[in-house]
Amino acid sequence: MANQLGKWEQMELLKMNELTMKHIPETNIYSLENLLEFTNRYKYVYVKHNSSGQGRGIFKVFKQDGLICYNGFSIQAEPINNCVTEKRIKEFHQTLHPFEKLGRLGNYIVQEGIQSFSSSGLPFCLRVHVQKLEGKWIIGGMNAKIGTPATIDSGILNYHRGSQVITVEELLTLHLKMDQAKKKEVMDCLAKVALSAAEVISSHFPCREYGIDFGLDPNGKPVLFEINTTPGINGFAQIENKAIWKRIIEIRKLQNKEFNIRND
Repeated sequence: MANQLGKWEQMELLKMNELTMKHIPETNIYSLENLLEFTNRYKYVYVKHNSSGQGRGIFKVFKQDGLICYNGFSIQAEPINNCVTEKRIKEFHQTLHPFEKLGRLGNYIVQEGIQSFSSSGLPFCLRVHVQKLEGKWIIGGMNAKIGTPATIDSGILNYHRGSQVITVEELLTLHLKMDQAKKKEVMDCLAKVALSAAEVISSHFPCREYGIDFGLDPNGKPVLFEINTTPGINGFAQIENKAIWKRIIEIRKLQNKEFNIRND
């Protein structure tokens, strides 16, 4: 079995579930034709390498003053920020596929950009860590990442790309100005969609845990960006005196104990 489930395959699976299909951005396989079609319909879009991580191979693409601009990081993690005319859009294609002449093409997707911004205009996202214990999916913890002014142009949020990990409470209260009722509505929805997504993905790509990344649209609706099948948990160690991190570790220990009993 492959050790990773690509972003395109994830979206195709999530479309098959009545709940999760309502919480994913429009996504298609990357081609120049599909990219131009998306940029004509959305304020901005993201082009993402199908299997990369840590913010590599991701670009925000948008139209500005008659040009097509792209801002992000190459698959080699090189920062790139450029604008070209539509006739020269192949320059972007070459950025995505530096080894095309050698017959090596990377796989990318193009995805609707979601306006997931704080009240002060900073991009943010949320991570829901789900774990399977005693045959049931449970929420191990949630956190949020918020960008700095330097990340506004690309909107790429990653621990390796200069974003700050904060609590979900801090994000919803201080940065989004939500009242208690709205916060509960958002968190309940995040949990419900994350648990459903875990059920969907695990039926095709079984794992004991997933890290599920969300944005919130301007109405507070969760939008599922991506599912990480080998999620790191270092971000949880930066908040709440490691309380969530410790909970995830404890659940992992119980999972190991359960596995050992089952295989004795």
